[in-house]
Amino acid sequence: MASPEIVIVHDSASSLPESIRRADNPGLEEVHFTICVNDRDKWVDKPFDSSTERAEFLKDLETTRIATSQPNIEAYRSVFSKLVESGVTEIVVVPVSGLLSKSIISADTAASMFKKQADIAIVDSRTVSVGQGLLVMQAEKEVSEGEFSKAADLAGRVERLSKQLHLVQAFSNLEHLRKGGKIGRCSKMLGGLMGIKPIVGVNAKGQIEPISDNQTGWPRSLEFMVEYVAKEVGQNAVRLAFVYFESDQLDYLQKIADDCFVKAKDGSGIEYEDLICEQSMAISVHSGPGVVGLGALVLK
Repeated sequence: MASPEIVIVHDSASSLPESIRRADNPGLEEVHFTICVNDRDKWVDKPFDSSTERAEFLKDLETTRIATSQPNIEAYRSVFSKLVESGVTEIVVVPVSGLLSKSIISADTAASMFKKQADIAIVDSRTVSVGQGLLVMQAEKEVSEGEFSKAADLAGRVERLSKQLHLVQAFSNLEHLRKGGKIGRCSKMLGGLMGIKPIVGVNAKGQIEPISDNQTGWPRSLEFMVEYVAKEVGQNAVRLAFVYFESDQLDYLQKIADDCFVKAKDGSGIEYEDLICEQSMAISVHSGPGVVGLGALVLK
């Protein structure tokens, strides 16, 4: 496989599909969060290797003091070093929102070590989970189609795309968001009471914000999410991504969304397939099990 002109580095908060995370794609590099259990590093944020591993992680979510640690400077330095040694000179980094994690600070510090060897452009995604994943995958697609050869130009494109992105997720409750200290503006939501499914999004600054806390039951909550995003995007064509973790609501969400949106097409005129993504371990620490969500990237 030919080397891409630009390599896109992202952290594991992006929750890309497992098939992509496990693939040997020379155009993408993932830097991993670490999950700490009772103040000790235990999990590297990667897809589960077995049902036993999944069950153990779920048990940790419910019974331990669990937290996440962003990729450190060395993690990014190691990736940059490998790329530079392989001849890559154009690198774009798309980390999770800088208001949700210090991953971007680690990336920036590591990038400063390679100023003479590569052009490394860092773009705050101002989003998380499949919102970030959509930006990463769209950037990778446009590089593969030959639209960009310089990191600075691609970084500008990602910056513009980030303003055309909409993300919502419905949680079973807000327990894990509170435990993880990411509750912020959602602190007054009623999640979990009387079957209410709290729905949250990410605002233009990259902060988690409440969308609704008065939708009762899963069907109505999912319909509300689709209606909310559809209103935001209007008649524009979009690339869709769906995210879940230990949820049986994905099929219904995908069905009603696919019936609602105009699907964007790639440079060859082929309609983009939906991205189906399991929430990464690091983000699941904060969302908990039972989460399902929708991301829509407007492509004009």
